[in-house]
Amino acid sequence: MKIVILLVLVMSSLGRLTQRNDLFGKEQIVKAAITEWFTQKLDHNDPTSQEVFKQRVHIYNEYVKDDQPEAVILYICGEWTCDGIGKGLTFDAAQQLNAVVLVLEHRYYGQSQPFEDWSTPNLKYLNIHQALDDIAYFITSIKANGNYNIKPDTPWIHLGGSYPGALSAWFRYKYPHLTIGGLASSAVVRAVACYHEYDMQVYLSALESSTECADRIQQVNQKIEDELARDPDAIKAAFGASELQDIEFLSMIADIYAGMVQGRKRSKMCDRLAKGSTVEEWFLEVKDMARETVDQESYGSEFLRDITIDFSKSSRQWTYQTCIEVGYFQTANPNAEQSTRSQELVLDFFRQLCEYSYDIPIFPDEDRTNAYFGGLDINVDHLIFSNGSDDPWQHASITKWKQGKEYDVKYIKCKDCSHCIDLRASSPEDPPELTKARQEILATFQQWINEYQLQQQQKATIIE
Repeated sequence: MKIVILLVLVMSSLGRLTQRNDLFGKEQIVKAAITEWFTQKLDHNDPTSQEVFKQRVHIYNEYVKDDQPEAVILYICGEWTCDGIGKGLTFDAAQQLNAVVLVLEHRYYGQSQPFEDWSTPNLKYLNIHQALDDIAYFITSIKANGNYNIKPDTPWIHLGGSYPGALSAWFRYKYPHLTIGGLASSAVVRAVACYHEYDMQVYLSALESSTECADRIQQVNQKIEDELARDPDAIKAAFGASELQDIEFLSMIADIYAGMVQGRKRSKMCDRLAKGSTVEEWFLEVKDMARETVDQESYGSEFLRDITIDFSKSSRQWTYQTCIEVGYFQTANPNAEQSTRSQELVLDFFRQLCEYSYDIPIFPDEDRTNAYFGGLDINVDHLIFSNGSDDPWQHASITKWKQGKEYDVKYIKCKDCSHCIDLRASSPEDPPELTKARQEILATFQQWINEYQLQQQQKATIIE
């Protein structure tokens, strides 16, 4: 029984990294001018392998003048169905640089499926190494074949946010010769199994609004745990979660606050908790937020074991990646005074979860992953790290420049500046810190282009 009820934890503790409405709502997705299928190698590690699969690519060329792009912007998709991208920094850069935008869907997600089901043996080619090699093979092929009027010497810039932000950083680390630079927005480059800092940041962000906001979250949590101990059926029914086991229910509760903070709604959350003067009134607000922010059904125990391919789902694939390489398991902060989730949410639950979900003994070796990809010690040139001060994922990213490092860092400190905030479309209501960060990123892109063009002119002069 204990193992069965663990399954849902990954939904709460990993799902917040995978929800693409964190980047742009589906209603904001811009339809690509062209959508094509790229023939991708299945196994880049085996030079004798001839196996391939079809990988989806979206092409945006509306900012290209005279059908001749002066640059390529590669948007790296990640752990979701990538039907396109939304308005924001990517298109701002394309307009500024006269660039074509290519959007590459990640293997095993959306319609880029190598196999007919997600059984554990079929997931063996789902890892960071293969994903980075996909990008490299894609760029090399486009350069060689001149697709979309892209010349071999046309400069490429790559970017991504969250896990794709990490891919952007790791790609620059492993393949610096294929692009002239990259943006790693909210890039979770630090593999970490017991990621209790996420919980801590949710608390600290609530505290930024007011001491009362953080205190009221904890008071409501205590009321819920007391009710769960006394009459579990009644409290779960109140949240429309009668089918959930107790631990599943507690993980769902934690995601109410986490989702609001990560989703740039910390101020709205705290404003709502400022209403009333009793724990019962604050409890009712949390109930309303639950209906708006979490999908209770998705926290069910057997959700992850379904091997049937569904283009709209990503939980089984993403959980597999966390279990073999990166972790990111959102455990409760050991300091209960700075926590917004139940102290029952600990690492052992996730350890059993990984084995039960895939029927094999797996758990991430974070030291090995960090050693291979650089972790927080990654050091490459022409790479920008950007993070928002409210983002619970910032503790797995790089937020400060270190002496001797080549990369650039943009730490955007402002109210509700959370996950991948710089990638979103600009607004007149944006805080000045965010506007400045976007301007600096675009200026850096232009600087890279200028430097590259100068280098090309110098090479041509030498040849002559």
